[in-house]
Amino acid sequence: MIKKLRRKFVITNMVFVTAVILAALITMCVSNYRRYYSDSMRAIEQTLSRNLEDLKPAIDFSKATGKRPQRPEDGGIGRISVFTVILDGFSDTVSAVNDSGIQIDTDTAQTAADAALSSGKASGTIQDMALRFKIEKTDSETKIVFADITYEKDNMQSLLMLSVLIFVLVLLTSFFISVYLSRRALSPVQEAWDKQHQFVADASHELKTPLTVILANLDILKSHPENTIAEEKRWLDNTEEEAVRMKDLLQDLLFLAKEDAAAAPPAPHTPLNFSQVVWECILPFESVAYEQNTTMTEDIKDNTFVSGNEKQLKQLLMILLDNACKYAKNGEILITLEQKHEKAVLRVKNTGPLIPKEDLEHIFERFYRASKSRSRETGGYGLGLSIAQSIVHNHKGSIKASSTTQEGTVFTVSLPARKSPIEP
Repeated sequence: MIKKLRRKFVITNMVFVTAVILAALITMCVSNYRRYYSDSMRAIEQTLSRNLEDLKPAIDFSKATGKRPQRPEDGGIGRISVFTVILDGFSDTVSAVNDSGIQIDTDTAQTAADAALSSGKASGTIQDMALRFKIEKTDSETKIVFADITYEKDNMQSLLMLSVLIFVLVLLTSFFISVYLSRRALSPVQEAWDKQHQFVADASHELKTPLTVILANLDILKSHPENTIAEEKRWLDNTEEEAVRMKDLLQDLLFLAKEDAAAAPPAPHTPLNFSQVVWECILPFESVAYEQNTTMTEDIKDNTFVSGNEKQLKQLLMILLDNACKYAKNGEILITLEQKHEKAVLRVKNTGPLIPKEDLEHIFERFYRASKSRSRETGGYGLGLSIAQSIVHNHKGSIKASSTTQEGTVFTVSLPARKSPIEP
């Protein structure tokens, strides 16, 4: 799918660039041609309006030279070299040639006049002679003014060749840039796609385990239909445990899926005494810590207020405290809450096994569990910290983790604070 998206991106970009470049080059060529045409026709019109005797020859246009005329330094109209041919009104033969801008012999003038008359137009272009003309007829004579367009043709040919070169170079450059940008632009999509695949694979794997246990237990129960419920209690209890584990997993997956898809409306945020919420969550874990021979210490500043969803914030605290209790057996847990610079800062510290440096940057990823001591044997599926991060982000806060020999493992949550529960 990503390859198709990348291909569509490149094709779309190339079509757009091609259209823009073609439009620009065509506009430039047409604009230059119209300017050249306008200049030559203006020169012809000016020649028609002037007395022929006032015009002096400037360039030799004779067939004997075998050369095309060059731009005149003087003579002609501006940079356009012109000459006038007078034809007898009855025989259409050359009766006079006024070489106002170009020196020309009678034979060449007759050839040019015949070509102009044979076109059947009052004005036009003789391509093989590089001349543009206009015919003016009277009862006694026919006057044809010719303008040399060699300069125009040469420049237009050069412009067209340059345009083709620019077009090819721009297309090649745009292609390589499009390929590069398609990779850069779609890399987040590729990453999201890979994470989705990994998420599905991990979820399938985690769901497979409790389902396998449940099915195995059911097979055992079915193989002894004569036994009573009391006799099969351990299999039933194990089945119930795995069903609860699977239910918890599905709830976590559903929460994360809703967050990803933004399918659920955001939970309402209300002013909360965060200090009180933290104490309410700590109380159930004090007994857990006692049973594990873990020292739990609290330093909770009173009246630390935040705006948030109480249910989600409690879920956040439960995840962090449960995580600390799992890894701090026979150790210490320190929970602190204070307000710093308009932020409510919560720190949950434990002295359990350190998280390797290479694992720290991944611990908030879904289904990620550090090796060895931080494995499935501790319970859980590697979704808790992902959910915690999602909750914190929903509250426009931040969460980070550190693990050092000096401080142990510390999770720090920073949330926007309020001065009071009624602050607007």
